[in-house]
Amino acid sequence: MKSFNNAIDRRTFLRQSISASLAAAVVAGKPGLLLAQDQACIPQDMPRTLVNVMLQGGADFRYLFMPSPGHPDTEYLSLLWSARRSLYSEAYANYEQMFDNEYLLTADPLSGQEFGIHSRAAWLHSQFNDGRLAIVANAYCGRNRRHDQSILNADAGEPDYAALNFDRDGWGGRLVEQLGGTVNTVELGNSVTTFNKGTVQGNRLARVLHAQDMRSLALPEAEAGAPASRRSILARALRAYYEARGPEVSVDKPGSWPYHTFFQHNTALRTFAAEVDAKLASCIPLPDELLKLQLSNPDFAQQARNLFDVCQVPSELSLGVVSMSYGGWDTHNNQAAEIGSNLADVFGRGGGLDTAMTAIETLPAAEQPASGQLVFYFASDFGRQLIANGAAGTDHGSGTYSMLLGHAVCGGVYGEMFPLHESRPDSEGRIPLQTPGADIEGL
Repeated sequence: MKSFNNAIDRRTFLRQSISASLAAAVVAGKPGLLLAQDQACIPQDMPRTLVNVMLQGGADFRYLFMPSPGHPDTEYLSLLWSARRSLYSEAYANYEQMFDNEYLLTADPLSGQEFGIHSRAAWLHSQFNDGRLAIVANAYCGRNRRHDQSILNADAGEPDYAALNFDRDGWGGRLVEQLGGTVNTVELGNSVTTFNKGTVQGNRLARVLHAQDMRSLALPEAEAGAPASRRSILARALRAYYEARGPEVSVDKPGSWPYHTFFQHNTALRTFAAEVDAKLASCIPLPDELLKLQLSNPDFAQQARNLFDVCQVPSELSLGVVSMSYGGWDTHNNQAAEIGSNLADVFGRGGGLDTAMTAIETLPAAEQPASGQLVFYFASDFGRQLIANGAAGTDHGSGTYSMLLGHAVCGGVYGEMFPLHESRPDSEGRIPLQTPGADIEGL
């Protein structure tokens, strides 16, 4: 990279930011199992917590961030507009008109450089203006352009890892091991990703909690008002079986009997879920804004609800790291419509994170407010190519931007956001902004 703000490289910036943000210890105390419904929710110390948000599919962050019409290099601006013109409405007569309609102007506090953040990401724009968002340019998660391999690279935290082996550790799992104690990663999405896995082969999920629905962690119980339903009959039968057979097999079967695991998991899950359910029942109900949250991606709306609840029970979860995800960023066709709804869901006013964080700010706190203890990291498997394709979309690239967001983050742009050599001939005489297949740069 030819220039870099504050003389700090991206790896050092990310490492120092995340390490400093996660230095707090984790409270591991657990309450009784049967708290009264009307008992006050005692505020807990919220540990500094990393929230990894993986945007799966290869997000075009060059669409999210664009230079202002006042960019000092008019040749660069002209070539960029020509390369990406088809991604925007044909009604726009020029770059300035497009920018004024599509982007919210801001300026990097470190360099003074003006640029735009897409208007569908208005909440992200406000966070940058408040000094809470660091944009790391010239980043990459993987050198290849394959979704499966690059997502694995991102989750593992190893951009050059070449094997397609999902039985391995992730950087979230390694992080909780370094934090020590009983700290866990908590997965809020549909499936546990490699990001969460630990280093112990054969026991990689030992420090992972899967909370796809924080209000439904427990094993199924009989349905209230429907004792004869199939669900109720099966739930009662399973509970009765495990309660009756558990003490017997613990005495009669040798310690090496493989099915001990089923009985142990049944007991552990029922006990753990009872603790969490009891604590949540004594705390703040889900706010209407979260209950009624409607997004293009319903799964991310549920993850936003889960994030709110996670912040109410950090001790019960032994919270250290949270994992979230949002798919659908592979915008080969009609990019404006597809990426627009994605940006609104994740980064927009009234979107998932805006709604969740607004609600989290209202939570009672023992010392530090929960909203101030969350540090978000946003990345995608890979970036897109500089030049739009023939279907009003973009194809797989390599380089991208990463983002860190939180009260503890020193906001600004790190790296060269719009490298001028994209508009200059390379060693073979080719200009990237005029060359199909050229990538957004990742150094």
